[in-house]
Amino acid sequence: MTIFFIPDREKFLNTVEKSSGEVMLHMPDGNRLDLKRSQNAREIFRSLHIGTSGLCVSLSDAKDMPAFLRYMMEARAKAA
Repeated sequence: MTIFFIPDREKFLNTVEKSSGEVMLHMPDGNRLDLKRSQNAREIFRSLHIGTSGLCVSLSDAKDMPAFLRYMMEARAKAA
């Protein structure tokens, strides 16, 4: 999934922590960073500028998708 709006990165990372499966951040150079298990990946995530192309994140467990969708909908509602 591509994410274009992350107003509260810590809340997003809390969603990552609660996920059942892996949450991978896809970097422009083709590398994938494990947001769930790597402190370095979380620090990089905190500092990344989203830009017009967004951030690509993949989930290994489809059951985690509703929590991420809920995060995005709540974040957008609070911003409106």
